[in-house]
Amino acid sequence: MASLLLKKALLNKPNKFKNTVAIISNATRNHWNYQYKPGPYPKTPEERAAAAKKYGMLIEEYQPYPEEMGYGDYPKLPDIGADSKDPHYPYDSPELKRNFNEPLNVRSEIIGEDRYDISFKPRIPVWQQYTWFFGTIGGFTLGYYYLNNFKFGRPVIAKQYPKDGPHYLFPSN
Repeated sequence: MASLLLKKALLNKPNKFKNTVAIISNATRNHWNYQYKPGPYPKTPEERAAAAKKYGMLIEEYQPYPEEMGYGDYPKLPDIGADSKDPHYPYDSPELKRNFNEPLNVRSEIIGEDRYDISFKPRIPVWQQYTWFFGTIGGFTLGYYYLNNFKFGRPVIAKQYPKDGPHYLFPSN
């Protein structure tokens, strides 16, 4: 099948050969995704011990997610973002701050170093930030509505002349 696609790509459109090779190599490279799928939810102590061993954890610290969440035997890990990990620890993969065979958090796509830090503590509490924001917006809105009738500036009316007709400052001959 792959050889037919390659031959067709070479004969019909040689400039599209690179795209076809990329698609085929991607399809053949990702044939083992079933190995990453978590197993069924452990119901017996033996299954629980096997799942703990599979993820490189002690039996005492292994705790799966509830069965109704659909994560199978995947362990419930603490929510620690990459920003909260020690930057000087000699990780196997220092750019991701993780070691080889270390299980990922279920929400690892959300709590990466370039994304949301789940353990971030703001200097000013969030309720106080909202109070200041809505207080400022509300204060300006109330000020606008209450002070809208009090205009400031020099009042200007139409010029008033003693008689109708043209009024020139230079003499006419």
